[in-house]
Amino acid sequence: MNQVAKVNDETQVAHYEEPAQNTGLLGVIERLASNQNVDVERLSAILKMRADEEERVRRIEREDRDDAARREWLAAFSAVQSEIGPIFRTNDNKHTKSKYADLADIERIVTPILTSHGFSTTSAPIPCKLPGHIRMRLTLGHSGGHEKVYEDDFPLDAAGSGGTVNKTAIQAKGSTQTYARRYLKASALDLAFMDDRDGNAPPKDESNISQDQLAKLRETLEAADADIEKFCRYFRIEALPDLLAKDFDRAISMIGQRRARA
Repeated sequence: MNQVAKVNDETQVAHYEEPAQNTGLLGVIERLASNQNVDVERLSAILKMRADEEERVRRIEREDRDDAARREWLAAFSAVQSEIGPIFRTNDNKHTKSKYADLADIERIVTPILTSHGFSTTSAPIPCKLPGHIRMRLTLGHSGGHEKVYEDDFPLDAAGSGGTVNKTAIQAKGSTQTYARRYLKASALDLAFMDDRDGNAPPKDESNISQDQLAKLRETLEAADADIEKFCRYFRIEALPDLLAKDFDRAISMIGQRRARA
């Protein structure tokens, strides 16, 4: 009986293996920490090296996740734009004697398409340093984790075309925020607006000006100190992005002539 126990003990000893020693940076730290004569400065330097390495790994992983989310956002956004057609103008603007698309027209078309591709939008006013203006922020977020933010300043819509105040302060604020939401969403999604022709496709020559043309138009109007509201009334549009591409050259020429006469 004793011989059997002795054999079992010897077998256990034979099969016992020392735990593997950590030979990496962590192992160095453990061995230094167990040494009573450890160099504190050296240990601190090694600990900092380990912390820096861990932070570098976390940063790389975070950048990889952000890049993947950004690529997913771009792919989904491309799919959204391929599905969104022109937004038809269904409302009458009495001042410019033209039609326009309100926020409801836009939301009715774009919201189902956005949500089907994992997008959500939020709009909110944020502090504005420009007197008499409201700054609005639109956030276009995606379920993948990436988002884009669009901001702009908008003058308070408190007066009519003649300059007469026609709204209370709260009405002006609400009207301005509604316009800003519509404008920011149209700009962020690069929406095209067309007159409704009983469902018929609009002629190709009635497309709106491009973003580059819009930037040049704004610059030209600003240089000429032109009245944007009068300009919009003349071309029977609600806002500058609604200018037809076929009218762009004529508009630039007219602004140049006005500036030459001034």
